[in-house]
Order: sequence, then C-alpha cells, then structure tokens
Amino acid sequence: MLENNESSNQETPRLVDIKLINDPRGALGVIEGMADVGFNFKRFYFITKLSELSERGGHAHKTLRQCFICLRGGMTITLEARGETFSFRLDSYDKALIVPAGYWRELREFDDESLVAVLASDHYDEGEYIRDRREFELFTRPASPSSVPYLDLNRYIVNMRSELDVAIESSLDSGIFIGGDAIQRFEAEFSHYCSTVAAAGVANGFDALQLPLRAKGIGPGDEVIVPAHTFVATALAVAQVGATPVLVDVEPDTGLMDVASVENLITDRTRAIIPVHLYGCPVDMDPLIEIASRRGLFLLEDAAQAHGALYKGRKCGSLSDAAAFSFYPTKNLGALGDAGAVVSNDSALIGQVRMLGNYGAPRKYQHDQVGMNSRLDPLQARILSKKLKYLNEWNSRRQQYARQYFAGLSNIDGLQLPVTRDWAKPVWHVFSVKVLDSRRDQLQEALSRRAIGTNIHYPIPVHRQRCFADLKWDLDAYPNADRFSQQSLSLPLDALHTPDEIKLVIDTVRDFFNAL
Repeated sequence: MLENNESSNQETPRLVDIKLINDPRGALGVIEGMADVGFNFKRFYFITKLSELSERGGHAHKTLRQCFICLRGGMTITLEARGETFSFRLDSYDKALIVPAGYWRELREFDDESLVAVLASDHYDEGEYIRDRREFELFTRPASPSSVPYLDLNRYIVNMRSELDVAIESSLDSGIFIGGDAIQRFEAEFSHYCSTVAAAGVANGFDALQLPLRAKGIGPGDEVIVPAHTFVATALAVAQVGATPVLVDVEPDTGLMDVASVENLITDRTRAIIPVHLYGCPVDMDPLIEIASRRGLFLLEDAAQAHGALYKGRKCGSLSDAAAFSFYPTKNLGALGDAGAVVSNDSALIGQVRMLGNYGAPRKYQHDQVGMNSRLDPLQARILSKKLKYLNEWNSRRQQYARQYFAGLSNIDGLQLPVTRDWAKPVWHVFSVKVLDSRRDQLQEALSRRAIGTNIHYPIPVHRQRCFADLKWDLDAYPNADRFSQQSLSLPLDALHTPDEIKLVIDTVRDFFNAL
C-alpha cells in the first residue's frame, strides 16, 4: 500500500502567462523557470503526431511537477485530486498550465497534429508514477493527524519554496548584500500595509524597540511605563538605552496593559509608554493616546506579535507616535532569521531611527551621533516582501482556527479562553488559555503524551527576572501578571495547521478535563 503523502497536494493547478515579444522579425515566447513555472525543470519532452481520438495520461506523480505548453493545435487536460476536478483547454502558446504533484491527469481532445511541450521538475523515474486508481485514492486520502507540532516552520518553506528560491537567487544575482532597492521596496510595502507614512528596517525586534527611544533622546534618568506581562525584550529595550522601566500590571482577563492604572504611575521623570499588543490582541489605545498627548509623552507600540491586527478598524502600528515590529521567524510575518522594522507617521523620526541604526551616520564616514549597527539586510527584505502578500490570508486562517477553538473548548470548568474586546480584531499570534486550579502543567503533560506541542508565554514575569533585581520592584504588586505566568498555556495555532489538527487538540483538552 502506498503511504499517504500529505505534502503532495500543497498547490492547485494554475495557468500562467507566457511572455510574448513581438517585432517585425516574428514572435519570441519566454517562460522563466522559478519565477513563472515555480520550479527549475530538469527534463523537457514533447508530444506530437496525435489524433483527435488520442488519449494520454491516466496516471499521477508523487512529487513530480510539470508545465504544459501547447505550441500547435490544442488539447484538454483534466486533473483530479481529493474530490476536486479541474479542466483546462490549452489551444494557444501564450498560456502554460502548471500541474502540481499528486493530481490524476487525463489528456484528450487533441487537434490533429497538436504539438505539446512539457517541462518536468525532475528526471524520469518509473517509481514516481501512480498508474492504478485505487492506489491513487489511497495515496491522496487525507490522513488523520497523530501529532500536532506547536509550530512547524518547514511548512512555510514547502509551501513557498519556489518564491523563496527566487528571492534568494535575486539577492545573489544583485551582488548587493547591505542596503539597496530591496530594502526600500519592502519598507514602502510594509509601511503601506500598516497605514503609516514611513518605515525603517532594522536588524531585529529588540532594536525596533530601543531605536525609537534613542531617537527621542530617552535615556538615563528617564522612566518608561511597560506592562508586567510581556516578553522581557520590552523592558530590556528600556534598560538598554539607560532609562528605567516602570511596570504596570495587566488586566485580569485579557493579560494586556491595565490602561486605567497607567496615569497613576506617571511622574516628572516619565518620558514614554510602551503598550504591548500581546498575542496579537490590541491594547485599548484611545485612552493611552489621550494621556500621552495631554502629558507630552512618547507613545510607542510594541506590535511584535500584531502584524495586521485591528483596533476599532485601524491597523496596530498606526495608532501612536511609532511602532516596533519583529520579523523573528515564528511571527505572523517572519523572516528567515532575525529582522525588524519601525513604522511611524513621523518621517523625521523614521529618518532618525535609520541614521542611528547606521552608526549614527547621515552619510558615509560622517557620524553625528553615537549610533549602532542595526540594519535590515536585503535578503530578508526580499523574503519578507514575498511573504507579505500572504499575510492577510494567513491571519484569516489563524482567526478561523481561533473560532474553532472557541467553539470546541467553551464551557469547560477550569479552563478560561482568551478574552477580547468588541472593538478588537486579533491576529492570534498566540492562542493562550488559562488553566485554573494549578493544573496547567498537568494539561501540558497530557498534551505532550499525545505528541501535541504547547508553549508557555511567559513562565517568569518581568518583575521576577534576575536581570532587574537591582530595581527592587515590589514583587507582589503585579498579581495579574503572576497569575498569567502560572496559568497560561499556549495551544497550537498557526496559519498552516489544519482543521483536523486543531480538532485533535480540542478533543485531547476535553478528554483531560472530562477525566478529572
């Protein structure tokens, strides 16, 4: 029996245009391997001397991908996989049909003397063929998941391999490995996506937090208000510029900054507030905007987990003086390494961030300020430009799986699902539940026994991190942050999970609570 190949049908068949260059000498047709076809072909063959009654095909390929071009005459190709059927009529040389692996194909209705060219992704291998319909049905039958990774970044590589290869090849071919048009293009694209005026690419999300603070002259003697429940980088960025992080507890239900408590913490040393759109859920920004405006404070969004999230219909990242984004590989928009960006409606601020990230130099060898080396490299910029096109689609899938969790895990005693406000449209970078009565670790172990990955965001809250021991915070002043660190458990939720995987998680969680 053939093993089911879950990755064999990642793509769907598609028609692509063949570039035609016409001049008085004739017509030249061009089709690029990676850019147009999606694979670099290793074999070329053609089919001809066909009559109208001829039939070919009647098989599938396990991993081989093909590109069909009808150079003369015409033909019909019918493709089938997993209950879907596609039919294409090729009768012109200005279109090419890309056929992914894992599709049963039938070629028929040829015009007399049709000439069909085929590009194949690999060399001939009889073991690649599936010629029996029953074997094909077994091969393409969806397999029930037996495990669920918390996150499998390799799925993105498989899903986008051809586009990522193009981005990498373009970087190699350009010969430009620092700076250049690729960075400027991505900065413009991402700024537009965030509904802001400008963006500056930086080396990572940590630098995206500290560089705007440096640009505003925030440093020793200054205070910056940050939430007690966040990734430690939010507070570390404040300390890195020499300022003092001042913690505010979080809301007991959402885990987001307790906006109502912020103003009580403002002193004559306060210079900035950093709300964190944690897990991809927006903070209530309007009250913070009012406070910051009235008190003359710099408002910097930590949007490292909120690419595309909406607050009252407005994009996170566009709601304040500036916003910091991380493109760490696990983010909703992730690079193939470290990367980050600062966005703002203040072009002068972005210019200052860019200069500080380039050794404080407005031009080569002229260093006006003590800067640092924090630049987005063009390879990552090209990767991010490719991925940005899919971000809304990926976020929609995350929202779909969040709804599946809400429907499947409701009304369980001892389990608290994430709480969101009516005005928020989260993008669910993390789906974190709260397990009450000290059973979080038991649930995590039960899921692990079923090979289901989980995470804890974050097991040690900021005020209990040793690196801040000299600040002598009152460790009992942040009870809600403590509870989140003790009760939170992040369940698998990624754009490339499947509904069946999410169902397996739901069933396992329910089994755990039913057994208590």
